[in-house]
Amino acid sequence: MTKQKKSRHHFNKKAMGVGQVFVFIIAALSFALIMIFGYKMISGFIISGEKVEFAKFSSDLSSSVQKIYTEYGAVRVKDFRVPGSYNKICFVDMDWQATNEEIDELCAQDALACSVWQDAQTKDPTTNKPGGYASIDQNVFLAPTSLTPLKVYKLSVVEENEETADPEDTIPVGFICQEIKRGSFRLLLEGRGDKTQLQFTSVTAEE
Repeated sequence: MTKQKKSRHHFNKKAMGVGQVFVFIIAALSFALIMIFGYKMISGFIISGEKVEFAKFSSDLSSSVQKIYTEYGAVRVKDFRVPGSYNKICFVDMDWQATNEEIDELCAQDALACSVWQDAQTKDPTTNKPGGYASIDQNVFLAPTSLTPLKVYKLSVVEENEETADPEDTIPVGFICQEIKRGSFRLLLEGRGDKTQLQFTSVTAEE
C-alpha cells in the first residue's frame, strides 16, 4: 500500500508538472498573439491617423493657394501644420524656364522634385513647347517623399534678395525649399490673377 501511494503521488507530481508546462505554453502563445495583433492594430490606427492628417494638410494647402489667385494684389500670411516626420518642403514653378544650374541646384535639394521639373521642361512634340504645369501631377514636394503626390494650383515663387537683405525686396525664382521646424511652416501668398505667388516667411521664436 505504501509503495502504491508513493507511485500515485509521484505520478500526480508528474501530471501537475506537465499541466503547468502546458498552461505556460498556452499563456506564452496567447501573449505572443496579443502582442503581434495588438501591435498591428496600433500601427494601423497610427497610419490611418497620419493619412487623415495628411489629407487635411493637403486640402488646406490646396484651397489656400486656389482661393487667392484671382484676387490680384491680395496678400495673406498663413501657417501650415505638417503631419508625420516630414522635415522639408519645396514648391516648384513648373512653368519656369529653368537653367541647367537651377536644375542642378534643385537636384541637390530634392531628387524627385528635380526629376519632375525636368519632365516639365520637356517639349511637347505637338506644340514644340515645354509641357509645364499641365504635364505633371506634382509641384509640391516633401522630404521624406510623401506617398500621395501634392499638386496645388498654378504658382510662382519668390525669395528675398540677398544683396539688399530687405524682406520686401524679392526676386522671382524657379523653386523655393525650406526646412519644416516643429511641424509647421509659414507662407506669404499673393494673388497674381492667373496664379498664386508664394514666399516663405519666418515664424518668430515667441510664436
